[in-house]
Amino acid sequence: AAADPESVLPGGWERAGWCNEQAALSERLDIIEEKVIKTVEYLESEVKSLLESVRETAQDIPVTPETPLGDIFDGKY
Repeated sequence: AAADPESVLPGGWERAGWCNEQAALSERLDIIEEKVIKTVEYLESEVKSLLESVRETAQDIPVTPETPLGDIFDGKY
């Protein structure tokens, strides 16, 4: 009969507990990674939408020749 790995390896139960903690941590990290990816995708979509709105608005602004363009940030970032 094959020997039980828990009884053969020293600290078997401690090692099993450590492995369970690692598996749980890895699972939690996977969930967090998925949430971060979804958040980044959502924010990317929002930024694209905002940029499109700015482009559309900028096209509607009449610009007369030789009129200096204003700095939308007024030197503030």
